[in-house]
Amino acid sequence: MGRIKIRRTHREELPGIALLRESMGLVARRDQDHRQVLDLDMEIDPTLAHLMAHDNNGFFSAIDHENTLGYGIAHVRARQWILSELAVLPEHRGRGAGGALITRLLAYGERAGVRSYLAVVPPEPSAAALLLSHGFRPLMPLYSLAMTPAAAEQLAPALARLLPGHDQSQELLERRGQADADRIDKVARGLTREIDHVFWLKRLGLDVSFIRQGARTAAYGYGGRAQVGPVAGTTQEAAMAALGQAIASAHSAAPKRVLTVRVPAAFEPAIEALLEGGARLVECCVQIYVRGERPHLDRYIAGLPCLP
Repeated sequence: MGRIKIRRTHREELPGIALLRESMGLVARRDQDHRQVLDLDMEIDPTLAHLMAHDNNGFFSAIDHENTLGYGIAHVRARQWILSELAVLPEHRGRGAGGALITRLLAYGERAGVRSYLAVVPPEPSAAALLLSHGFRPLMPLYSLAMTPAAAEQLAPALARLLPGHDQSQELLERRGQADADRIDKVARGLTREIDHVFWLKRLGLDVSFIRQGARTAAYGYGGRAQVGPVAGTTQEAAMAALGQAIASAHSAAPKRVLTVRVPAAFEPAIEALLEGGARLVECCVQIYVRGERPHLDRYIAGLPCLP
C-alpha cells in the first residue's frame, strides 16, 4: 500500500465519480441492465454537475497510486460550508482516506472565509467519528417521510390554504423575485444562493410558489418531478403553506409516485402535519452535524441531501 494522496477532481473525471457512487449504492442505478463501464458521454447526476460547475474547488479524490479510494465534495454558500458527499470504498476504509478528505475539504472552507460548517450524514459510526474528531457536533436528526399519492392529494390543499400563495417560477427566472428569495434564505438559513435557485428552476424544471403573509412575501416552496423542496420561510406558518404548494407541484408532476419529504427535527409542526396527513416515517437516523454558528432549521425543508 502506498501513501494516500488527496487531489482535486476535474470535470472530465465526473463519470468515474458517478460509477463510484453507484458501486457504493449512494444513488439508484439508471436501469437494471446498467453495466459499470466508464463512458465520458454518460449522463451525470445533474446536481453533481451543478456543484462541479460552481464549486469545483470543493471536489477532491483520495488516490493510492492509480486507484481511487474515495471522494469528497463540499460547497460554500455565503459564509456557510456544506458537506455534499463524502465516501470511501468499503475495502479501503480504516486507512485514513476519510480523514485526509475531510481535512482538505475543511481547508477549502477556511480559505473561503466561512463562519459555519454543516454536514448531513447517514447513521454510520465511522462518519460520525470522523466529524466528531474534526470539531463537529450533532445538531438534530433529519427525518425522511414518505407520502402516497392519495395522502399528498389530501394534505397539499389543506396546508396551502393556510396562507395565500401563487406560482412565481417565471418571476424568479427573470430575477424579479430574487430579492424575496434572498431575504427568505437569509432568515431561514443565514445564506443566499441565487445559483441554486437558477439550477432548480432551469436545470431540474421545478416549479416554485411564493407565500404572502401580511404585506410581505414570507416563504417559497419548490416542487416537481416527484421532488418536494427546498422549502423555506420567515415564519413557520408561511413555510407550512409553502410546503403545501410544493407537495401539490410534485404530485401534479408525478401523480403516481410516492413523495419523500425531508424535514429537520426542529420543524416540529411540519413533521406533525405530515404524520397526521398519512405520511410514513421511513428514515430517522440521518443526522445533521455543525461546527461554528448553529442554524435553527425550524422553518426549512431540504430538497436533496447533497444540496440542502
